[in-house]
Amino acid sequence: MIDTLILLFLLFLAIPFAIAQIMPNKKWLIAYTIFFGTLAIVLYYEHITTPINRRGDGFSYIFGKVAACLFYTSIIVGIINRATVLYLRSTNVTINIWLIVSLVLLNLILIVLMFLGLMIVY
Repeated sequence: MIDTLILLFLLFLAIPFAIAQIMPNKKWLIAYTIFFGTLAIVLYYEHITTPINRRGDGFSYIFGKVAACLFYTSIIVGIINRATVLYLRSTNVTINIWLIVSLVLLNLILIVLMFLGLMIVY
């Protein structure tokens, strides 16, 4: 049971990030940002406008909250990462192992900071 939940959390984190990474150019990335940004705003607005007595509590509510925060975080980090790579590729910067390591560390820092920030907001 716990292994399945951990796998589900990882999928919530990996799928939107992976979709952002396969965007071939800036136009596709902008379209992805508009679509998923609107989705994230709508979901957040729905959460905020739901009355407290209808929100629920317990494990399922916490699970949904964490899954939503992972979803938002992976979208934002994926967009930032892909935009950075597209910008560096447009300026003819050679992509070597140190750049990849720096991007991975940037992703980890952003994931931790944004996830904690979203959990505080919720």
